[in-house]
Amino acid sequence: MVGEKVAVRRMTLRQLLTHAEKCARDMIEHMHSTVVPRINDCRDLSRPVRRRSHYPTMVAVANSINKAQKMGEETQALSEYLHECLQDIRDRARKERVSRI
Repeated sequence: MVGEKVAVRRMTLRQLLTHAEKCARDMIEHMHSTVVPRINDCRDLSRPVRRRSHYPTMVAVANSINKAQKMGEETQALSEYLHECLQDIRDRARKERVSRI
């Protein structure tokens, strides 16, 4: 990620916009492929009517919670990186606007 941050600073504003768009698409893909299934697994284990078994083991519940926690950390890292990219875009756009005046 350090290499990516250095490369981001060398990008033009147009390239940075494209990169941020790709990061946003990656975030959406992460939400659909990882977040929703893991949250559904946790939900299925905690519901009164269970599809898998009537009483899930504590190990199954603990594993599901641990996976959800790791997924949350990954999502947090992706969102922070996207936020940094968007802040760079805002700063560069302000500089462009000031330099044109």
